[in-house]
Amino acid sequence: MNWNKRIKDLRIDNDMTRIDLAKQLDISERTLFRYEEGLSEPTISILIKLSLIFNVSIDYISGIKDEQIITTPSIKDELEEIDDKLKHLLKDLS
Repeated sequence: MNWNKRIKDLRIDNDMTRIDLAKQLDISERTLFRYEEGLSEPTISILIKLSLIFNVSIDYISGIKDEQIITTPSIKDELEEIDDKLKHLLKDLS
């Protein structure tokens, strides 16, 4: 399964609209549409956010593994920490 299908399936399985997910990702609805249709690829920061929102591994989103759940709690903690650092860096650059 391709990553674009996984993103769309995760959104639908979690009863989210594109608008809802786009807001959580801090991107436009059009950008999310482009990800879901395979017209563009998400950045690593978007993949991290998707992983945290849906509580699945980046490997699952990217189609490397079929296991959805993050089985090691420390990985989730590390992803949250990286996401926080990215937010701070982006804020500092603004």
